[in-house]
Amino acid sequence: MTITVIDFEEGAEVRVYDSLDQIGEITPGRAVWVDVETDDFAQMSQIASTFGFHELTVEDCLSPGHFPKLDDYGSYLFMILRGLKPWNEIEEIWQEVNQEPSEASATQTSVGTKEQESYTRKVAVYLSQNLIVTFRRREVAWLDALVRRAQTKPDSTLSEGTEGVAHRVIDVLVDRFTRGIGFFENVVDAFEDAALEKPDEFEIQDLFEVKRELVYLRQVARNQRSIISQLANDSTLISDNQRRRYFKDIDDHAVEIVHGLDKQIQTVISIRDSYLAVANVRLGDTMRILTVITTIAAPLNIVVGLYGMNFKAIPMLHNPYGFWFILGTMLAVAIGMLAYFRKKHWI
Repeated sequence: MTITVIDFEEGAEVRVYDSLDQIGEITPGRAVWVDVETDDFAQMSQIASTFGFHELTVEDCLSPGHFPKLDDYGSYLFMILRGLKPWNEIEEIWQEVNQEPSEASATQTSVGTKEQESYTRKVAVYLSQNLIVTFRRREVAWLDALVRRAQTKPDSTLSEGTEGVAHRVIDVLVDRFTRGIGFFENVVDAFEDAALEKPDEFEIQDLFEVKRELVYLRQVARNQRSIISQLANDSTLISDNQRRRYFKDIDDHAVEIVHGLDKQIQTVISIRDSYLAVANVRLGDTMRILTVITTIAAPLNIVVGLYGMNFKAIPMLHNPYGFWFILGTMLAVAIGMLAYFRKKHWI
């Protein structure tokens, strides 16, 4: 457990706690930014009790897979946001999930059952006039960077109060979200090339996997955009009109993310349709060849069947050249049928 406290009023004094016994030193009435990292329910409940947060918010903070939301509790706002993990982590997870079944079974269990959100990480924000609390169950690199920036450059980070800090947190989260979906853009482009250039090596199951992830990310982005839109337009949530304009700028970026994900999903659907069309054409070619073979073999089988009967009165039965005559006739029939099929453009 780690609790980082940045005091707005004392030149960005930074205090780091690793024990709940010391949390009583934090006075809720003072303007502070408290950053909390823990996955323990009892610890988070004690923190919520110290600042007077509702117990339901604690459950939301610690529940995995929670979609973005915004609740107004009167004296403070409670938000759940989701940010994409760093590019390298997304790439590692993607490679693990898309291994061969024998190799990936254990990995998928460890990745999939721990949390439903493989590629995103949840950040909860409590926001009031004099207090902002950011919460995460695990390390979030970009949020740690913001905390360090508040320590090293307090004038540019803390001068605009708690709403300014909330703006920076959400702005960086949306910016990292935009960068993260760039990975899926590359994946979709690679699928498009593989589906058209190497259809034999193309695995459509992987395409369905990326579509499932994109649909999930789009739902997250839409919910998140709704939250940002409320912050940008509702004066009861953000009182400063100028600050709402800054949230409006973030809202524009959030809309771009949703549109970008919509475009990627449509591209995936187009790749799927193109692949299935090519597969159907190839199947049609195969069936046409098999039909030609079957059609040519049918009259030949009739001839072979007739000459396989146990009758003495079979034409050319005792002729020394009978076998070769019948064989030549069968070849001529086959060649004639092939020529006819070619003339009709059936093959």
